[in-house]
Amino acid sequence: MAGRVLAVCALSAAAVAIVAPSAGAAGTSNNVNGCKGYWYNTSFHGYCGSTTTTGDYKLIALCDYEIDYHGKWHELPKGYAGKFDYDECTFKATKAYVNYTR
Repeated sequence: MAGRVLAVCALSAAAVAIVAPSAGAAGTSNNVNGCKGYWYNTSFHGYCGSTTTTGDYKLIALCDYEIDYHGKWHELPKGYAGKFDYDECTFKATKAYVNYTR
C-alpha cells in the first residue's frame, strides 16, 4: 500500500510541474540611440547603455486590461547611461519601448 501512495504522490507532483505556468514572460524592445524598453511580468523600465544622441526619450508600455503607460519626456545628454523611467502594470506588461525626439 505504501508503494502505491508514493507512486500516486510522485505522479501528482509530476502533473503539477507540467501544468504550472512559467515564471513569466520578459522582453526587450529594439535599440533607440542606445536605449531600450524592458518588460517582465508586470513591471517595465527604460534603460540606456550609453545614449548616442542628445534628445528627449519617452517610455511607452503596453498593459493587459488597463490603460497603457505613456511616460513623460526625459531630456538625456549624449553618453547618458542608466534607467530613465519605470512603472508597473496591475495585471500584465506585454511590451515596453522607447520613443525619441530632438
